[in-house]
Amino acid sequence: MKELSLRSKILFAYGLCLVLSFVFSSILVWPAAAEENSLVLDDMVVEATGLADDFRTGDVDPGQLTSFSSVINLDEINPGIISLGDLLAKEVGIQVRSSGGLGGYSAVSLRGASGDQVFVYLDGVLLNDASGGGVNLALVPLNDVAAIEIYRGISPVNFARAGLGGVINIRTRRSKSGSNGTLGFGLGSFASKRLFGSLNQQTENRCDFLAFAEYLSSDNDFKFLNNNGTDWNPNDDHRERRNNNEYFRRSLMLKAGHDFSDDLRFEISEQYLNQDRRLPAWNNTPAANTHFETESHQVVARLQADDLSSLHLNLATQLFYGWKEEHYNDSQSAIGLGRQHERYNTDKYGGSIFCEWPTEFQVLSVNLEAGRETYKAKDLLRSRPRGDSRRNYFSGALQDSIYLFGRRLLLTPACHYQWYGDKLESVTSASGSKIPGYSRNHDSLSPSLGARYELWGPFSLQANAARYCREPSFYELFGDRGFTVGNPDLKAEEGDNYDVGLICASPTPWAWLSRVEVEAVLFYSKIDNLITRIYDARGIGKSENISAARISGVEARAVLDFGPYFRLIGNATWQDTENQGKIPAFNGKDLPGRWQRSYMARLESNYRWLRCYVEYQHESKMYYDAANLLPADSKDLVNLGLTMTMPLAPGAGELVFDFEIKNLNGDEYQDFNGYPMPEAELYFNIAYHY
Repeated sequence: MKELSLRSKILFAYGLCLVLSFVFSSILVWPAAAEENSLVLDDMVVEATGLADDFRTGDVDPGQLTSFSSVINLDEINPGIISLGDLLAKEVGIQVRSSGGLGGYSAVSLRGASGDQVFVYLDGVLLNDASGGGVNLALVPLNDVAAIEIYRGISPVNFARAGLGGVINIRTRRSKSGSNGTLGFGLGSFASKRLFGSLNQQTENRCDFLAFAEYLSSDNDFKFLNNNGTDWNPNDDHRERRNNNEYFRRSLMLKAGHDFSDDLRFEISEQYLNQDRRLPAWNNTPAANTHFETESHQVVARLQADDLSSLHLNLATQLFYGWKEEHYNDSQSAIGLGRQHERYNTDKYGGSIFCEWPTEFQVLSVNLEAGRETYKAKDLLRSRPRGDSRRNYFSGALQDSIYLFGRRLLLTPACHYQWYGDKLESVTSASGSKIPGYSRNHDSLSPSLGARYELWGPFSLQANAARYCREPSFYELFGDRGFTVGNPDLKAEEGDNYDVGLICASPTPWAWLSRVEVEAVLFYSKIDNLITRIYDARGIGKSENISAARISGVEARAVLDFGPYFRLIGNATWQDTENQGKIPAFNGKDLPGRWQRSYMARLESNYRWLRCYVEYQHESKMYYDAANLLPADSKDLVNLGLTMTMPLAPGAGELVFDFEIKNLNGDEYQDFNGYPMPEAELYFNIAYHY
């Protein structure tokens, strides 16, 4: 029945796309056919000028892209107090699970891949540490972010290390001409507060400076239904406020650069973050005082040189250094793994070189990166080290973008190579048991092939195939931070990704429907030695290898612009996961932590100084555990937003007021078992832009 249901959904999605193709083809293709000669010239102009104004060498060129992707442009959005996870959860193919409340741990899943299998980059620097655990989206402030790029499945060569699920690249803001800035504050439900500011300065001698600062906090004392851990006994259920759930975050970004010429630029940036997150106990006792504090620095120096030599090479090199310190304090044993007070230090440094050689009919690109990561843990209760670990790595990616048949066909054969050298010292667990250390080297070769063909008019067919490998992280091997325990016997994951889809994107001659975008994609993944985190009834997780797993599904997306004032956005993701391991109790079951159905519909309106939206999000059919004995309740969210921009006197800037209501209907749900999400939330921001 599951296969029949999936087959029906595939036929429905492609049938819908074909119907839309038939309806719009006469309107969209007929004018182009009437002016065939100008069509060829126009297409070439689009390829040459389709880059953003601030495009730099190393950025992903849409003209060379065969993977299915989307971009969230924050210049068109005032993020307010919303989080990175909130934004990503609205995109097709993406699911985000949070532990509850503002700043709660947020993990991303892309096409059924776990957070460890999705590589998240910040300005081209990988945020996934060897220490692991996936990237906590709550640690990424949005105040300094310009755009979020999502590449589902196959990864562009611009990212030397590629994930099984795909890549998310967060691009911070870049300097603009003149002098300008922002000052603002925000208030919200559960005593949430936000202070933020920015400064942009560009001088006449081609120097520029950027600064962003933000403070964010919340009590997170929302009400929820506490069943006292007895699902079968409703008599002891009662509503109460969440205890020990406070959140504090401070962030700062500084960026300075100089353009020596139009083709030579140097830039250096520093990003600092300090976050303290209190962790509620499973029974919500007010006596709990557990918290997890994170402090981090990331410094990146970047040199870009374009149009080098007679070959017209474009080159971007960068050196990076990252330092992160984490404190986990559960001295009262409120989480449930015994008394713990530990410190974790992660250092990483390295460099990368990206080079491309563009010619008339192809672009050859290469990306090389090498670095080292160290991870140290210390038991502060017993004043003893927990063992040091280090990982040396080298990765390289090579891609050739080949244009054929008058640029109607694009082929992108590519290959990623990765080598890891790990040395893990012996570790003493919180229970006092000895985990022996070991050393090992491992490398992998990941070939891929992508194709994009312009069928007719605005219709394009894209297909991709790739093979990937991922080493287990130190967190998966030795994690022991209250919510997880380690498993040193894990093997590397290996998998194959395939996808094929049809895309239509074009303006129309109708006044009432000015533009149409339609996308339907079929994807399939086969993974061996899949690492998945399995949670027990207390919400404590442990990473395990599943001998084999399959993930397949359909993505459908549509954007309709009704004249200049209204836009309707809709997307749907149906995915079917299957544990194909050898354990009888788990074989044939759904992989835990993945929603099978995800839908989003959003209506936007934009008229002069007023922007507003209403949206609906639905996710259903997920299990918390590998045996599929703990099903999660479906979630249905209704969100509203309103933004008003009020220009002041000429040259005096403008005021921007932003209102947002999340979960208007007060739906109660839990992304992680035992960690409820808030009821309706109201947020307000005011910003002065000068």
